[in-house]
Amino acid sequence: MTYESFRCNSSKEYLGYCEQKGFVYSIRIDAGKYAVVSLRNARITVLISYAVPSSLVNA
Repeated sequence: MTYESFRCNSSKEYLGYCEQKGFVYSIRIDAGKYAVVSLRNARITVLISYAVPSSLVNA
């Protein structure tokens, strides 16, 4: 993931700040696919990515 794609992502949610990782966000990558990323010095690091079953997304 690039900084530009992160910046343009309209489904990001700020989770907080970590002294080691920087600003932490939850973002939606695709339908049912999400990631928790950190932003520090305009560098994006994916901390975890996960998928949610479609039966839970549409509930």
